[in-house]
Amino acid sequence: MTGYLRENGQIGIRDHLLALPSVVCSNRAALAAGQAVGGVWVEHPLGCAQIGADKEQTWRTLVGIGAHPNVRRTVVIGLGCEGVQAATIHQGILDRGREAAVYSIQTAGGTDQAAEMAAAALRNAPPADRVPLPPERLILGVEGLGLFGGRADPVVAAFREAGGRVVRALAPGETAPEGAVVIDYAEPVPDGVPEVFMRAGAGDSETITGLVASGCHLVLAPADAARIGGHPIAPVVRLGYDPALARALADDMDGMVDARTPDQWAAFLLSVADGTPTAAEEVGAALFAIERLGPTL
Repeated sequence: MTGYLRENGQIGIRDHLLALPSVVCSNRAALAAGQAVGGVWVEHPLGCAQIGADKEQTWRTLVGIGAHPNVRRTVVIGLGCEGVQAATIHQGILDRGREAAVYSIQTAGGTDQAAEMAAAALRNAPPADRVPLPPERLILGVEGLGLFGGRADPVVAAFREAGGRVVRALAPGETAPEGAVVIDYAEPVPDGVPEVFMRAGAGDSETITGLVASGCHLVLAPADAARIGGHPIAPVVRLGYDPALARALADDMDGMVDARTPDQWAAFLLSVADGTPTAAEEVGAALFAIERLGPTL
């Protein structure tokens, strides 16, 4: 298993060029820049008129996405008058040891100009070296296990036995075991801890974004009528648990949880880390949502 070496010593399992908007107003510029270089981008309705913990969480999430090891280079694009300033996101990415660029629509002279400048910066990102990726450096995010009635727990255990680390999302009202390491939504995963618990978001997409922003390389999640699709930055392995939906969602899931043994699922997760595309990657389904803590003013 190999990955992409980053300048801060982390290793990624994908090699994305990312256009990251700091505010809803720069979504179109990020989309244009990402499409121009065959990269990825995210879109969100936040960054303006947020205050307090809500604003801080949006900032923390965007920094975590921009500094993610699955990203070769990030360009942050702001409007110029937003509450979650592009310059502060850019600095947060730099503080995590990653290189990045930042542009403002107002300073660049408009949305199209900012998009062109961002695209040029992404094109100039040097290629990453491929290096061995030991399983113990691989972090799997896990959410929605309660829907499996215990059938997915052996999959996670097998992944742990293979050497991987795990971040489990705590469902609303769920508590972590006594003495467990618990992190906030999108808070960076501590080094060297084999199992961590993260406060989940209100929905599937919000929780997956929080797990990815915390540093998870890939995510294991359920597949059903309300939970399909992947993420722009990290591959999402979708497991089915309801036989009635197996045929209806055949293109959107990587298999029913009982279709493979736990060891076989663990091997599949490792193969995804080594480049095997997930069902969501095959169909091009990527979802992005940031958990909210308060109203926008």
